[in-house]
Parts: sequence; structure tokens; C-alpha cells
Amino acid sequence: MSNQIPGVPEGWDLVHANRRVLKGEHFIDSNGAVELWDKSYESVFTYPIVRKIEKPAAYRPFANAEEYLPHWGKPIRLKDGKGFGSVVSIIKIGIYVAHGRSIIRHEMADAFNLFEFADGTPFGVRIDE
Repeated sequence: MSNQIPGVPEGWDLVHANRRVLKGEHFIDSNGAVELWDKSYESVFTYPIVRKIEKPAAYRPFANAEEYLPHWGKPIRLKDGKGFGSVVSIIKIGIYVAHGRSIIRHEMADAFNLFEFADGTPFGVRIDE
């Protein structure tokens, strides 16, 4: 928990302390509950405006070849966005990646730090909390 503001529910962040609510905004009603303003006009009364705190997805390196296998065949690229590679072989604790004319072995933890899938997702397992 970070800087929790009294009256603002856990998982929400204060946008504005007291103003009229616009369509699509969340506000704290007089009972302390978070509500969505879905009307096409702004509210007559003023309320605290809040937004849901979005936690970015967390990832960890693949622990072994078995965890990586469902991703076999997906193109990968260096995290700096330069150059694509492909996994050409896997071993228990690592992968072999084709870089141009070379094939280089990387342990899973190193591959996690160096690569991402071509769609921008990290080269690892998503951790759902």
C-alpha cells in the first residue's frame, strides 16, 4: 500500500478532490461507494473523482524448457527493438537463438533480460497475483 488517501477506497486514486462529474468518470458517492457516472450530462453536485489504479502485468523468466514450449515458434526480438531472432532449439535450462548467421545459447534468465516476443510482451511467464 502506498499513499492511501482517507476516504478513497483501496485500488483507486484521487483525480480531483471536489468537482462535477462528467460522463464515464468514477466518483465517490455520499455513502463512500465508487460509482460510474453514465449520464450524458455532468452532475449537478460535486464529488471526489477517482480512477482505478491499473497494475501493469508482472513477468518472470521461464523456469525451464517445459514452461517455454507453449510459446514455441513465436518470433522474438531484442528488447531495444533492433533485430529479430528465432529460438531454434531448447535445452532444460536455456534456449538457442539464431542471430543472423550465428546460433547463441542463452540461459532463461539471460534471455528474459535480452529478449521480448515480437508483439512486445516479455520473454517469460506472466505472474497473476
